[in-house]
Amino acid sequence: MKFAHATTVDFPSFENKPLNPGLCEPRKVNFQFNNIPKLWLNNSSVLTHFFNAMNLFLPAFESFMVRVMKNQLPCIKNTELELPIRGFIKQEATHGQTHQKYNKTLQAQGYKFRTALKITDFFFTEVLEKYLSTTMCLALIAGFENIASIISYVGLKSNMLATADPTMRSLWEWHFAEEIEHSGLALKFLNHLDNRYWMRALGGLLGAAIVVVLLVFGMILLILQDTNFANKKTFDDLRKFLFTEYKFIPLMFKGVIPYFKFKFYPELEDLYQYAEKVFPYSQTN
Repeated sequence: MKFAHATTVDFPSFENKPLNPGLCEPRKVNFQFNNIPKLWLNNSSVLTHFFNAMNLFLPAFESFMVRVMKNQLPCIKNTELELPIRGFIKQEATHGQTHQKYNKTLQAQGYKFRTALKITDFFFTEVLEKYLSTTMCLALIAGFENIASIISYVGLKSNMLATADPTMRSLWEWHFAEEIEHSGLALKFLNHLDNRYWMRALGGLLGAAIVVVLLVFGMILLILQDTNFANKKTFDDLRKFLFTEYKFIPLMFKGVIPYFKFKFYPELEDLYQYAEKVFPYSQTN
């Protein structure tokens, strides 16, 4: 398995700072989205727009998480969670800014999604944050992050980005590796404030539902704007992505189900080995 790497001295895309789940320090990034092809992953509408759909809505997700967690930082002041959560927040802020930058490239390529983003921003700011308790918002975030860590694991383990445009491959490998680096932290934050099972389970269900709805909607929105999407390759790629070659649906179910056990402990060691290949010479604590 090969991963795109950057050096700590001269990083064309991202800084190769060693993996450190105890601090989750953000890395400097320098992504330049110039001359990105419209179908940048294996000339596939399905694969390209799976990632593009995530990219569309990530800034709204990240901003929501940053606002909620910043607001609750006083609750973990002077605890062992404070430093990694502060790092987690900074990482998510960098993710949001970077994916927002790529969304401008998608707009320049002719894709139209501005209304969808406005609706999503309204949903997070005017619905979730106004009508859910802070604890439930944290439960949603823990659910989001569990899904994100599974997607990151599947994406890196399957090496599905092997034939991607180099900049886009670097973007997603960096993001996936940092998701793995701070995986489990949102759940620890939630448990620090409220460790009731029903809170975690309900947040996990709602979080998974929101992710699935936005991903499916985003993929449909973008694929339908590709003039040549209705062909045999598209349907073959969808089958390979979901069930056969990459087995996205079976692997997602396998990863998500344990979250709803009464006692759930993330198997982080299984994830870290893939993040370490993106940030070589890493040492976990």
